[in-house]
Amino acid sequence: MNRLRPLLFLLLALPPLRAAAQEWGSVSGGLESNSVWSVDGSFRSNNYLKLDYVKGRFSAGIQGEYYPEPLLGYDLNLKGIGLPGKYIAWTEKNWSLTAGDFYDQFGSGILLRSWEDRDLGWNNSIGGGRFTWNSANELLSMKVLGGFTRRYLCYSSDRLAGAGLTLRPLEGFSLEGNAVVRHDGVTPAQGSWSVLSSYEAGGFNARAEWVGKPGGNAQLLELGYAAGHFSSALTMRRLDRMADPMGMNYLPSLCLEQTYALASLNPYTTFAAGELGGAADLFYRHGTWKFHANGSMIYALPSALQNHDVLRLAYRDINLEVEKRWNKRLKTVAFVSIQENSPTHGERKATNAQNAFVLDGVYKTARKLSLRMQLQYLYSRELTKDWMAALLEVSSTTGWSIHVQDLYNHGSTGEHYYDAGVSWTKGGLKLDLSYGHQRAGLVCSGGVCRWQPEYTGGMLRLVYQFATR
Repeated sequence: MNRLRPLLFLLLALPPLRAAAQEWGSVSGGLESNSVWSVDGSFRSNNYLKLDYVKGRFSAGIQGEYYPEPLLGYDLNLKGIGLPGKYIAWTEKNWSLTAGDFYDQFGSGILLRSWEDRDLGWNNSIGGGRFTWNSANELLSMKVLGGFTRRYLCYSSDRLAGAGLTLRPLEGFSLEGNAVVRHDGVTPAQGSWSVLSSYEAGGFNARAEWVGKPGGNAQLLELGYAAGHFSSALTMRRLDRMADPMGMNYLPSLCLEQTYALASLNPYTTFAAGELGGAADLFYRHGTWKFHANGSMIYALPSALQNHDVLRLAYRDINLEVEKRWNKRLKTVAFVSIQENSPTHGERKATNAQNAFVLDGVYKTARKLSLRMQLQYLYSRELTKDWMAALLEVSSTTGWSIHVQDLYNHGSTGEHYYDAGVSWTKGGLKLDLSYGHQRAGLVCSGGVCRWQPEYTGGMLRLVYQFATR
């Protein structure tokens, strides 16, 4: 109980804080807590409290974090309590000024991106200052920022400074240039840059980006088209020695981010040392039918390999999804994913192939209940071979839901990875309580992954969000 006292105090303190702030301005924020009791007797918990205050042109905010013991898979150096997020800002019509901890990016994020993803245990905020300016006709905009990077619950000795300029000479067209200087406090400062252009007209859009740094470079091309019930997207990207020791850039994998359990069993992670790849999406809607086709192919660059002087296959996949709404109550989804992944990013010839098949159905009853059933099968001759999975979920419009899920590795280990739980939502409050046996593997969000060790235990998740005016 002693471990939960800080969390209980914060939960009880939020209503009076919200009421007091409402008298002098508007406040928003929330509390999030994720706790796990393992069968080995250990207790681990990640807790976040965020508050944002706005009064006219002035705004301020804080984020407190508390880790009695970080959840498995999160960096153990996070242990403790701290206030790693705090800022004040002033915003005018054409300019703004921020001091404190903030998130930002240049271009697509290959050059620089700071962001937070709690599912990954990732937060690389910048502690310093930022100034933005826009011309009255929005023809020109500018951004300057700088500061120290976050490390765990405080700051590191790494610091950076950056500036960006965007020109919009024609409607639908923009040209952006950015420069960033990084300094780790030991080696000489290093500069990097990017040039980005984008164009939109009718249903067509295009964006091209070139990034350069000492010893490395990257190119990105994105094309999209939409008309009526049809839309498409094409992405091509080349990375050559683009890993950032400071962790201040964003290199998501090009392939589809899988949402079904077995299709995401062995995800691909970006080969920042050197890869060339492309991904394409096609969407079409006809009446109550929806079709989605996706495919990607990624090769490792010879410069990133030790024993090869030609491109080598790192990953490829084909994904097909068909959704049908039969009536107001019944909807079904059929999904197929064919994947081939090189665990050595092409260094060795051997690859791991797997084919995932999913049937997903949702039925709404006349009594405000929703039933969801999911059946999955994965076929593979490599790794842990064949798997099957099933999910049953019952939810109500009153805010509660119950689920039971099992992943069974019948092709190799005979292991069951089960999970059962109940959740309840009311306004800005959500409670999730579950118990299960979680498998070891990569957990991915936005194409970026972390390693999750195996464990068995119960999990409690609490999320409370609010906003006042």
